[in-house]
Amino acid sequence: MNSLLIASFRYLYLISFFLCLTFAVNSCSKEEKEIAAPDFPVQLSFDQLSPVSEMRFFVGGVELNGGSNQQSLQSFLERKYTTNTGTGTIHYQSGFIEPDANNYKNTSFTYNSYEQVKYVVDIIEIKRQNDITILKSKVTNRVDLDPIVQSELFKYQFDINSNGTYNYQYVVNETDQSLEVSLLYYKLVRYNDQGEREDLAFGKVHNQFNELFIKTLGARDTLAIKEYRLKYVAP
Repeated sequence: MNSLLIASFRYLYLISFFLCLTFAVNSCSKEEKEIAAPDFPVQLSFDQLSPVSEMRFFVGGVELNGGSNQQSLQSFLERKYTTNTGTGTIHYQSGFIEPDANNYKNTSFTYNSYEQVKYVVDIIEIKRQNDITILKSKVTNRVDLDPIVQSELFKYQFDINSNGTYNYQYVVNETDQSLEVSLLYYKLVRYNDQGEREDLAFGKVHNQFNELFIKTLGARDTLAIKEYRLKYVAP
């Protein structure tokens, strides 16, 4: 009889112990979720602009050392191209200008929720891929005015709309207290077999360089790229 009472007591004790343990674990999980969930809206303000690579220089699909080819690289970066047409001459302001942090100092991201974001204008679509988020702006531009967006130069491709436009987008890395926006400078000149210039593209875009693009460069093609990050932080 005594052994039966002792066994019953032990059984009740174990049940009580596991109930308390389960309650404690659930309480901790609930507290962790409450801590992790931010209070919206959250505003992230511009903090700094930092380069994440040196200027890279490619000729004919081969990457050249920027240090030992400094004169050739500098000449390419500074060169301003022109195109003669039947009605006149087009002058391209294709000389390299280092990005200026002052151009971003009054910008910020506002998160009204995880799926509602504003940066200058509303973000209309959000794609999260592993550690990268792509924020698609409602601002559009015509593809025929910027055909480079259809190339493989950029790691994250642009969606082309049925009316021949594309939306500006921002490739970002999100954390709890900050956000980093990719910024890529590029200058690409392509030539045909006769050495005549066929394509010219240059500018800055919130994307990353696609290393596979190097394989598409022809024997005379020249490319320079440099990557940066814009950091936004919570106050």
